[in-house]
This record gives sequence, structure tokens and C-alpha cells, in this order.
Amino acid sequence: MERTPLFVGLTREVSFAGLPIMYLVVLIATVMLGFIITRSFVYLLITGGVGYVALRGLAAYDPKIISVFIATVQRTRMSPRLLRGEELVYRA
Repeated sequence: MERTPLFVGLTREVSFAGLPIMYLVVLIATVMLGFIITRSFVYLLITGGVGYVALRGLAAYDPKIISVFIATVQRTRMSPRLLRGEELVYRA
């Protein structure tokens, strides 16, 4: 049952151009923000290419790592001391 094309297709990570959607969002946000700040097409091409290759390798290693990072940051309470600039303290 788990080897049928329908099951494999429905459980596979949604991707575009070989990158999971969350990786693609991170890549586009990073590249476009940097391009807007620098106004350099060289930056756009180099960062886009290097970022794509790096994220493609990371996605091959673990396609859910960015989602895990986001969930960890959302669930971890930050200390009010961080907002005052005193130190970075995480508590579970």
C-alpha cells in the first residue's frame, strides 16, 4: 500500500525547482531583500545561485529542517531580559 504512486505522491514534500516550498520562500526573501538594499544585479545572480545550491544540498540532507527551526522559535518562550538587551535566555 505504501509503495503505490498515489500514496507516494500525496506524502511527498511539495517542491518547486527541486526546493521544498519553505526553502524557496527563504531563498526568495533573502535574495530579493539583498537586491533591494544593494541594487546590484551581480548580487542577485551570485546570491541566487549560491543560495539555491546551498539550500538544495540542505534539502537533500533534511527537507524539514527549516520547519523545525520555525516551530522551535515559535514554541520557545523568550525572557523579557532579551527585550531589554541584557542577555539571551531561553526557557522550555
